[in-house]
Amino acid sequence: MKMKRIIGYITGTMLFFGVSASETLPLTGNVTGKEYIAADTINRKKILAGEVSDSTEIKELKNGKKERVAETSQINLLVRTYGDSIVLRWAPNDYAAWRYLNRVGVNVLRYKVGNIFKVDTLAYGLKPATLTEWRSQYLTTDSVAVMAMGALYSAGGFTQEQSKYGKGSLGAMMDVHDDQQMRFAMAVLASEWRRDVADNLAMRFVDYRVKNGEKYEYIVRPTVIDTTGVYSFRAGHIPSVENKKYVPEKFDPEIGDTLTGINSVRLWWSNNRKYSTYAIERRRKGETQWTRVNKKPYMMMQNVENEALDNFIGDVVPSPGTYEYRVMAYDPFGDLTQPSHIHTVKVPDIDAPRPANLVKVVIDRRNPDDLSLDVFATFYFEKDTIESDFTGCKILYYAPKDSVKWRELTKELIPAGQNKCTIEVTGIATSQMVVAAYDAEGNVSYSLPQVVRITDVKAPDAPANLRCEVVDNARGIVRLSWDEPSVDVDYYEVVFANDSTEQYKQRTIGLLRGTEFTDTLAVDVNQKYIYYKVRAIDYSTNIGEYSAPLQVLRPSMIIPGKAHIDSVWVDQTKGISMRWICSNEEQISHHVLKRRMAGKGNVWKNIATFDGDSVRKQRNILNIFDVPEYNRSNRYEYAIESYSYAGITSGLSLVYSVKFEGEIVFSWPIKLTGAYDKRKRETKIAWETDGKLPYKGEWYFCIYRKGSKERTFGFLMSAAPDERMFNDYLLRPGESAEYYITIQFADGRESKPSNIVKVTAPIEKEDKKTKK
Repeated sequence: MKMKRIIGYITGTMLFFGVSASETLPLTGNVTGKEYIAADTINRKKILAGEVSDSTEIKELKNGKKERVAETSQINLLVRTYGDSIVLRWAPNDYAAWRYLNRVGVNVLRYKVGNIFKVDTLAYGLKPATLTEWRSQYLTTDSVAVMAMGALYSAGGFTQEQSKYGKGSLGAMMDVHDDQQMRFAMAVLASEWRRDVADNLAMRFVDYRVKNGEKYEYIVRPTVIDTTGVYSFRAGHIPSVENKKYVPEKFDPEIGDTLTGINSVRLWWSNNRKYSTYAIERRRKGETQWTRVNKKPYMMMQNVENEALDNFIGDVVPSPGTYEYRVMAYDPFGDLTQPSHIHTVKVPDIDAPRPANLVKVVIDRRNPDDLSLDVFATFYFEKDTIESDFTGCKILYYAPKDSVKWRELTKELIPAGQNKCTIEVTGIATSQMVVAAYDAEGNVSYSLPQVVRITDVKAPDAPANLRCEVVDNARGIVRLSWDEPSVDVDYYEVVFANDSTEQYKQRTIGLLRGTEFTDTLAVDVNQKYIYYKVRAIDYSTNIGEYSAPLQVLRPSMIIPGKAHIDSVWVDQTKGISMRWICSNEEQISHHVLKRRMAGKGNVWKNIATFDGDSVRKQRNILNIFDVPEYNRSNRYEYAIESYSYAGITSGLSLVYSVKFEGEIVFSWPIKLTGAYDKRKRETKIAWETDGKLPYKGEWYFCIYRKGSKERTFGFLMSAAPDERMFNDYLLRPGESAEYYITIQFADGRESKPSNIVKVTAPIEKEDKKTKK
């Protein structure tokens, strides 16, 4: 990182760096009127030693030639009014300009606004204090003054010979430039922190000969104008300053905190590029007096590549409790802003009491017939210091396999002053024991652990909830897991069998400490299941019972064998009976019967699914009866596809093709009635039928008729499906005719005839009037 970027950052709040001649100076205090920078410029013809870039500008002349113009250095001037005085603060842009001003000094000029012909020279040739004057005023322990004095007068400094880039290189010159800029930055920072240091650096002037309410104009310029052309300055100029009483600026950053240790607080507040140094104050809640946390102005050194980083400072409070904090910022004149809002921090008591000392443990076995039963332990302990908030002790023991690790032997606190405790430890394995001391806030400290040897003859319970998941089917990886049966389990053993009737064999190698086991199985085995059991062994080598066996569906990459057709029977009136022979792999999950219409493309329809285990029980024979739709023109094609439990398919079997026409003549209820209408002299027949026919397709009614002189019925006409009546005008008086109805499909299927209706036309009687 380039040093000039660091300088530009740490002095950014003073607005003394990075300000071009065309920019407007921001002012601080009660300054009114238009703000601008007066120019007092002399072209520079050469650059200082140690500068690494040509800072001159290039301008094009009327004749087309180009000429270099020296870069102007700005005396950046700030002003603040207090009513009884006016303070001026200034600094140039860079190290070279600062060194020149220190050598020749500056003039401070004042005009009364409205009277530019009367000039008051407030200071002439104002220069920094001499080294002797510095030493006479400040102790060597005054770090801010020593820093400023060192920036001015320290001998040596970084040279090109010290650079890693080598003398004469661009990198070496940049290193020298960065070192010079850092010295200048330290001087500017010191002038911001301390008024007296700013005075001795000749970067500050106080005008006491002013009147409240009057307006003044100030100029700060070099005492001696450089005639060699090396330096070119724009004078600092504030055109209109109305002298009023100064009101501190408001400052209200976002504030937060973090507890970092016992009575330790890290206070943070949001970054503000306007300020670089701060004062932090603290008081206990309820008190009125504030205490300064930092004795000197506090500055957070930050990286320019992370300028948004918050400011923070560490503080140690006297004791737990609730505290209030506020933050103020130093401005370039060394004045503090108004205090921020009050931030409250609750500092809890996290200081644990001094630990107790476990002196000894005495084991008492009270059952002579079985030493593993009725086992008691008496713990003797002592505590030298009894704190005011100490509440008591507990006895803990270490359970290495338990997620909690340290288990409580005593649920209730042993009160202060009691130094002995007897506890039943039946069933507890040999382990480490400690005495834990607690205070009122729950803080705890522990004694040095002691190993207590307790005979354990009780075997662990059988692990429960044994379960399995397939991790990778293609590689045959499965993971077993189970619940831990007790806290003193040392390791587990996993056994397996390929059949529930076989003897189980050891699967684990070495000591399995956790409650999970990953196994890799062969994926080319024609076996459906593998069986697992697990048991626990404790630290006293007691062996527990096996868990209930777990049946696990084996991962498999076997491709199922294809089924094939064995025989077929076709009944055109009932359906198609097929007998398929399926593959006998145990990994087959199910078989799917598929059907399609021949010549209609590769569009298969799933007709039925058959369970693999059920088919295996039928000696892998699959009997199927199917009744497809009536089809006189095409053939049906059948195939079977088998699937394994892993979703692997056998692919379609060989396709079997069969023709099924179905019934040509079918039974269907049609009720026909008929009568003769004498008035209209016509035969009327009507019929009824159920509209839900057993087949799909286009159809209509057919009316058949047989006259008195006809031997057979003949087709008379057709009627639409929504018609239910027909009028016959062909019957003459004295003649008879018979009728019946059928349903005819466009594809040739026909229903059986309805009932036959006979209608006779009566002979008309002669009209007597006509006869006369």
